[in-house]
Amino acid sequence: MPTGDAQGPDFRVPYQSGDRPPIEDAPSFWHPQRFGVKFATPAFRKQLQAIHPDLDATWHPLRERWLVWYRRPRIQHPLCAGWLLLFIAETSTHAYVPLDARILAAVYEQSGMKWGSGKRYWARVEEEAERTRTANLKHRDDEVLDTASEYWDHTQIQVSMCGQSSGSKFVDHHAGD
Repeated sequence: MPTGDAQGPDFRVPYQSGDRPPIEDAPSFWHPQRFGVKFATPAFRKQLQAIHPDLDATWHPLRERWLVWYRRPRIQHPLCAGWLLLFIAETSTHAYVPLDARILAAVYEQSGMKWGSGKRYWARVEEEAERTRTANLKHRDDEVLDTASEYWDHTQIQVSMCGQSSGSKFVDHHAGD
């Protein structure tokens, strides 16, 4: 319950002094140079390394997910020993993904072979964002025009269609002048 003083209420969050999660829970713990790590099947590793020879895949036993790695010797973090974790193989809803073409497609999507360079990859990302933005603006403009045109039509001077008409109900507007 908040307590107050002259400077306002005091909202303190209680400090929980529980145990840290085990180091084995971190995805970087299960890099390809870790002793006893489980690798993907030899056939899948061969397909993966056909994209690039410095790629590999290992199993995270606690999360039960495949991890895709890229060898980067300049990374000197003690937990991952020269390996960069590209991604955890799971869907956007964190569901399991088996070792199949979806993982290879995700690797290829990030590869330099597809885009040629980081600059071209970024240009493609920007083009996609601009295309989405343009489509959203067009949809919004179409919706505004549809709504506004109905209102515009409603406000126009119209023939009443009651009795004899001269074409406009305001034709005698200046008759008194």
